[in-house]
Amino acid sequence: MKILLVQSPTGRSEAPIYPVGLAFIAGQLSRHELKGLDLSLNNNYRAPLRNAIESFSPEVIAVSLRNIDNSSYPITYSYIKPFSDMMDVLESWEGTVIVGGTGFSIYPEIILERFPRIDYGIPGDGEVVFPELIDHLEKGTTIEGWRGGRMLPWKQADLNSLSSPDYRFIDISRYTVPDSIGVQSRRGCAFNCSYCTYSYLSGSSFRGRSVDKVIRDIRELEHLGVSQFQFVDSIFNAPEDYFEELLSALEESDCGITWSAWLDQNVTPPQLERMKAAGAIKVDFSPDAITDKGLKKLAKRGKAADLLPAVTSARRAGLQVEINFFNGNPGEGFWAFLRKIWFMFRVRFTLGWKSTFINIDTIRVYAHSPLAGYMKRKGIVDEDCTFFEPVFYRSRGPGDWLYRLYQRVRRLRHG
Repeated sequence: MKILLVQSPTGRSEAPIYPVGLAFIAGQLSRHELKGLDLSLNNNYRAPLRNAIESFSPEVIAVSLRNIDNSSYPITYSYIKPFSDMMDVLESWEGTVIVGGTGFSIYPEIILERFPRIDYGIPGDGEVVFPELIDHLEKGTTIEGWRGGRMLPWKQADLNSLSSPDYRFIDISRYTVPDSIGVQSRRGCAFNCSYCTYSYLSGSSFRGRSVDKVIRDIRELEHLGVSQFQFVDSIFNAPEDYFEELLSALEESDCGITWSAWLDQNVTPPQLERMKAAGAIKVDFSPDAITDKGLKKLAKRGKAADLLPAVTSARRAGLQVEINFFNGNPGEGFWAFLRKIWFMFRVRFTLGWKSTFINIDTIRVYAHSPLAGYMKRKGIVDEDCTFFEPVFYRSRGPGDWLYRLYQRVRRLRHG
């Protein structure tokens, strides 16, 4: 079959992000004729979609809806409007429309109800269900047991039984911004942080791919001329045995490609030095809270006192460091926000202004996260709240005013 794989539009100029989820889908469809189209690269996304339909004549269009919105407070940008515009373009097209992706997977019922043009929705891992659906469509056979004919079953893929992602299904040369191209070595997360949907989307344990397959992905990117990528795993240094195995393979591979990864502060100085020697140039820490009480409320592992030594060790190893906090999260208020501001200036002045970066965001609460259930139980939101429209767990009073001022200064400075 002729299948057009589409990354949904953002509707505005943003840093490009290579659609690695669609690359995994493409890797399972080698016997079909594929074309990739990333509509997030174009502000005028209607014309490229119409042109692709006209020139390629697909029988199936499969769309990845990666995000519902940009999770930003106090000004939130929604991706549903450009997604809706794309569905309008497809109204007059007579083929089959399939939608998946992480954004869809959190709200499949709502999206299917709002957009009747979608023929089938695939929540969760799509690498198993999608090829099964294509086989049924190709043969014209009925799809028994699939509820309502539109919502397909949620199946967790055996990662080591999957073919490798196809990084050639779309032109990768347009993704030149640092961290725009991803490599996935594992899915799922065992830590179940209160605001996070990783456990819901990918499972409450870590599922690692064969290290050999991960190294082959990296060699493929290097062959395609990619100079830098990011590991898109939830936490790169967990579970520790898999982390050590992958790190050893990276050291032995001699790949001439640099990379970045997300860590928690349990990483050790020798591990950071090994990462640097294996090609790492940047690490992201996401403690989110700056006090032990805040960490406990967010169900984060580690202690607040662990953060500065970890950041210092990473800088001593020669790595750029980015640190991510939340403002107004459970257990922390105005004084914790001031501590985060102080921490930001302290580490940037002492560890390198241009090599140490701090982000302070506000928790965008999503359905199926533990925090969403907590807010319903405490009456913070109505029992029937879907969290599809943006809901934030935020500070009140002076803490909120100061944070809004902080974000306004950042917007003025960074455009």
